[in-house]
Amino acid sequence: MLKSGHYSAFQHIEQVIKLFYARFKVERSTFQRCFSCPDSRISIIEQEQLASLLLNRLMFLYFLQKQGFLNHDLLYLSHQLQATRQRAGPDTFYASFLWPLFHQGLDSPVHTPEIVARLGQVPYLGGSLFALRKVEEHYHSITIPDSAFERLFTFFDLYRWHVDEPAGQEKSLLTPDVLGYIFEQYINQQQMGAYYTREDVTTYIASNTIIPAFFDHMTHLYPAMFGPAGPIWSLLQQQPERYISAILLEQNYLPDETPHEYEQRQQAIQKLLTSLETGQVTAIDALISSNLEINRFAVDALQSLNDPQILLACYHHLTQLSILDPTCGSGAFLLAALRVLLPLYEACLDQLEKINIIVSTIYTSQRSRRYNVLKTIITCNLYGIDIMEEAIEICKLHLYLKLLALIEQVEDIEPLPDIEQHILVGNTLIELQDITMPASPAIYQATIPPQAQWQYSFQNILSQGGFNVIIGNPPYVEYSEQTFPYALKHFVTRCCANLYTCVVERSHQLLSAHGRHGMILPLAAFATRNMQPFLSAFLRWFPVSWLSFYHFRPSMLFSGGKVASIPTAIYLAKPEGSVQRYSTRLIKWAQEQRPLLFSRLIYHAITAPPDPLNLHYYPKFSHPVEDEILKKLLLHQPVSNYVSRIPNANTMFYRTAGGLYWKVFVNFPWPYETTSNKQCFFQQNYDRDVFVALFNSSLFWWYYTVTFDTFNLKDYMLFGFRFNYPTQSSIIQQLQDLNQQLMDDYCRYARHLKRGQTGSYTVYARKSKAIIDRIDMLLAQHYGLSANELAFIINYDIKYRMRLAQPEV
Repeated sequence: MLKSGHYSAFQHIEQVIKLFYARFKVERSTFQRCFSCPDSRISIIEQEQLASLLLNRLMFLYFLQKQGFLNHDLLYLSHQLQATRQRAGPDTFYASFLWPLFHQGLDSPVHTPEIVARLGQVPYLGGSLFALRKVEEHYHSITIPDSAFERLFTFFDLYRWHVDEPAGQEKSLLTPDVLGYIFEQYINQQQMGAYYTREDVTTYIASNTIIPAFFDHMTHLYPAMFGPAGPIWSLLQQQPERYISAILLEQNYLPDETPHEYEQRQQAIQKLLTSLETGQVTAIDALISSNLEINRFAVDALQSLNDPQILLACYHHLTQLSILDPTCGSGAFLLAALRVLLPLYEACLDQLEKINIIVSTIYTSQRSRRYNVLKTIITCNLYGIDIMEEAIEICKLHLYLKLLALIEQVEDIEPLPDIEQHILVGNTLIELQDITMPASPAIYQATIPPQAQWQYSFQNILSQGGFNVIIGNPPYVEYSEQTFPYALKHFVTRCCANLYTCVVERSHQLLSAHGRHGMILPLAAFATRNMQPFLSAFLRWFPVSWLSFYHFRPSMLFSGGKVASIPTAIYLAKPEGSVQRYSTRLIKWAQEQRPLLFSRLIYHAITAPPDPLNLHYYPKFSHPVEDEILKKLLLHQPVSNYVSRIPNANTMFYRTAGGLYWKVFVNFPWPYETTSNKQCFFQQNYDRDVFVALFNSSLFWWYYTVTFDTFNLKDYMLFGFRFNYPTQSSIIQQLQDLNQQLMDDYCRYARHLKRGQTGSYTVYARKSKAIIDRIDMLLAQHYGLSANELAFIINYDIKYRMRLAQPEV
């Protein structure tokens, strides 16, 4: 059963961070209004830049001081504020203390006696974290009153700052993840198209791209060990339950499970157990398709090795894996990559140590070994680009805090590694330059636009074929040539008018031919006609893909209020292999089920052919029966063949807005005028009541859900539906009769409501489900659906449509 602790811990983290951010917004605004510069006027933009720089650094220092790394004083900053006021006078803390701390203490390897006397014992951190920035240099003489810092420190002192992630649920506990959340929320408010991506999303994508990329390479090097006949796959056969999520193996009903869902889960698990026990799963792709515990299997596989040559090759390849987030923001995906890689490194090193092989660059003591492993990952594996300088600063702060969390004594701190050439400010979408290295790299670098410097920094990887793994969450920002600050003429997907399609296109260009790729996008990318150029290109670029689909009610994947209320899709893909498409159903879940969301994914291998008249969608299927239903629908002609362009009385009425669980169609005009009211006309020989019954059916709801974005209702979504008008008068008459019963029932339960000054006619279609079921039974005969196919349609999405799960409204 679902443990309540899963949800409470998950919810607690979000609540703490959200409460902190709500107060932080106020404090940030108050803080930056306190800046004054006697020499020149500081603009609002420059105030924001300087405030961001100072706040990010001060929060970083709060983590350090709580570790005792700043003069062994847990209240170092507050004490130094008081001391500076006594020594240098009021309102001099920034100029007399913070400036020297940043640039002569933390960023300098040499501390003069005068600096030690002023700052106390502070470490040299290096890593360019406290390097002089232009805005600092320009406003060196700025004055910030002591009261601004006192207020800020009072706020910070309400929380306990912890660089690691301890157990427990203290209401005042903050970890470095807060830095990422604050940044993502801040730029989201600025409508930059970024959303805070939760750890479960980033970990799922990172795990199912990084581990397959690693296994792909090792299979190429050592097919006898990692190939289909290799001994590592016997692990799945020997202990199949070990690699299946415990929640899927649960014999009892899950808290939100209907009898139909329970039966489907039990059948799916029995089939999966049989395939594992009989040795049918012998490739890493099959672990993705079966949603097995891929991280656990990877570690177990490494721990099963004892050949020194293979183990050293595994370790060497781990250090060579290149992982890029092309729009990295505050580093959520790069941190997920670090979490995935760490146990792989450690499993490999454990096995090497068992056979008395010590990797010279890794220390033998457990704590220092982990520090050096993390340092290796940060300096060898992780790459990021973002157009915002503040994003890159926070990303580096977050990565460095992961290292510092492993230091117990300030004396053990060594200069942080320089990752300036790995985590860079730049524009991923800028036109690709010629990266052939000339005789003078310095001259060449000087000719590259600043936003394209990442291409120079990454030229070694790009010249060798590209990145092994590219993951991320690109910005969802509409693009217009007239209003955008840069052009995207070199992208074939620019006609889709959104940045995220171009980011995926660029990712394909930067990805190795043998690489792995995964991102989260709006579901509309795979289900709307205006995105058809992107989908066509995506299917061409990536012959093998796994897509999982997520609704936004009753819960959503993103945090961020109304702007994040969009259905989403996560894709995993690779640019080589025979064509194979996998999908899930459109997943809906209650908030308390979120911690187990990805454990419950079930992929289905799509076998239905594409619809040549509707090429805008990637089917959201979860069961073989859906392929068969679609195949039967495709034997019919589109409804558009029966539509009349000339207005007449043979009219169907519907709405384009609303209807998260039902789409309602009627044969009478809506009582109130709204912008979403629509009507369509049918040719005189084809009775509209037949079509009204058709579109109210659960069959159409299924088709609409699996082929469109579940957000909009446009004409092509209706008229592309396949339906041969019946030739038998008895079927026509029965559909007409059932439709009249349905209309009477709709009117019986409908309510006239007021929303402000606007009237609303609300139809409660779920109360008429029995009549709709009879319509579906008749349509099943018409389409030739089997009893199983009809049962699937009648029960499709029933939990939320009938409010069996009590969804939020």
